[in-house]
Amino acid sequence: MFLDNEFKIDSAVHIYARVSSEDQQERETIENQIDFAKKYCDLHKLDIVDIYKDDGISGKIPLENRPEGQRLVKDASDGKVKVVLIYNIKRLGRSARDILNSVYQLEQYGVKIRSMTEPFDTGNPHGRFILTVLAGVAELDRETTLETMWLGANRAARKGKWLGGIVPYGYFVNSEGYIEPCEDPLPGKEEMTEAGVIRLMYELVANQKWSATKVANYFNSLGIPPAYVKDGRTVKRGKRKVRTAGIWTASRIYNMLVNTTYKGIHVYGKRTKKDRELINRTVPAIVSEEEWERAQQVLRENRIEAACRVHHPYLLRGLIKCGICGLTYHGTAYAGPKRKLKPYYVCGGKVVHRGPFLGRCPSRNVPAEWLEQIVWNECVSFIQNPGEMINELAGSMNDQKARRNSLEEEIKLIKQELERKDLERHDIITLFRKRIITASDVEKQLQVMMNERASLQKRLRQLEEQLSNESNLIQHYTHAQKLLNDLREKIKGDIPFELKKEIVKTLVKVIIVKNAVPTDPEDKIKRKPPVVVEVHYGFTNAKELSLTDKGSSSPPTGSGRGNGIPFLPGQW
Repeated sequence: MFLDNEFKIDSAVHIYARVSSEDQQERETIENQIDFAKKYCDLHKLDIVDIYKDDGISGKIPLENRPEGQRLVKDASDGKVKVVLIYNIKRLGRSARDILNSVYQLEQYGVKIRSMTEPFDTGNPHGRFILTVLAGVAELDRETTLETMWLGANRAARKGKWLGGIVPYGYFVNSEGYIEPCEDPLPGKEEMTEAGVIRLMYELVANQKWSATKVANYFNSLGIPPAYVKDGRTVKRGKRKVRTAGIWTASRIYNMLVNTTYKGIHVYGKRTKKDRELINRTVPAIVSEEEWERAQQVLRENRIEAACRVHHPYLLRGLIKCGICGLTYHGTAYAGPKRKLKPYYVCGGKVVHRGPFLGRCPSRNVPAEWLEQIVWNECVSFIQNPGEMINELAGSMNDQKARRNSLEEEIKLIKQELERKDLERHDIITLFRKRIITASDVEKQLQVMMNERASLQKRLRQLEEQLSNESNLIQHYTHAQKLLNDLREKIKGDIPFELKKEIVKTLVKVIIVKNAVPTDPEDKIKRKPPVVVEVHYGFTNAKELSLTDKGSSSPPTGSGRGNGIPFLPGQW
């Protein structure tokens, strides 16, 4: 301990104490510092004028920005403070720079700083030199401790242990420190579990192609509690902690859909701002990798469709890729003769400053009606003459049966929720009759309930219709041949656009557009480069279509599957 003659002359001192972590705060180590200071002052007959306690405050925060540190600096600037006692130098900061900045700031107002456990005094040159050395030692101690902690945390993370933080919705941490799917009933929704909510979310997006917004609204109608409501957690708003709105949002649903944890891969360390090693570790999956990937594809398609202005019902939207820059083609329309709009597919690298050409991709536009007719004719040709691919489609009937079971479970859930809504309505009216709530409250509650009930009934009708279709398929078509026969009936006559789009997305993998190299050297100068379109079907090899600036004005027909056949429409 340190004590010099100046203490005997000026016995009025101020105490500054600080702890950082919540664990230290719960163990009240700051009170231990205060008790030590009081005993120290009693021993040396010093008078304590004031005590400044920064409880749970990080040492990285500058002294003037800490609640009690700010008050200390203010009192020092007013001349109220002459000597400050600290338990040790680490109370001022965790790095040498923070410590020396705090000392310098107080010394500007004539304040001397002394440690009760370390031999230095800023009132003389020798003491200031020792302070500098101790500050460096404190920083070295902190960095060494952190490095040891990181190494230990990484070892535990590689073993799959959950090392703190908010557990993803659908999981819980078991007694051994590993996460597992949570199959416990939700509070207030005993027929559902967290893991079941995750499975339903992926079913709606991956298999029924719902948007994140639609899923969020549906979950709110079902009354499923989100994580913050379920756990009773709060969030920080400024200096206060408040409860959340307690509802599902589209952004929350989207973040959960792209979370790889649900397919069994968790990335440890990606949330930290530090430059550190990212560790991929295997965790129990809630959904299959195939279903997770299907959900990602639906999200990508939704983004592409939302970015397009619809002048024409683009049949191939989201399926066309540029063979030059790799970006996706989107639909747009240009004014032709007599200002009549003509639809085209245009590379995204031509209209935005992205890709390797920064918005100047040399790819050519493709007439929408020409390409759509060719692709649709190919799909119709396959449905009418499937050949050997019939065996592959036979396996899809198993998926139909699984989807039917999922639909039946969701219908049961909605019917239970509708019954619960009826009970809630009765309870609200009972409260009104007993004059516990006002008529205004009744009106508001019943309106919310009516909206939720209407949403659930609408979804119930959709599910029952889907279940009817699925049941008919399973009942009447026990193998893929009969399924194709049904498709043949559906493509007769006028076909709704949505049905055509669904058939095309099922049968077409990707369409690649690229510029061909002209065989005639003069064409390189006189004409635009011809276009080659590669259509990759799910039922055969890629088919190549060539588009030039001259030829017949009517689009071609016929299959020619697997061959490179030139199609020559009119000028465009």
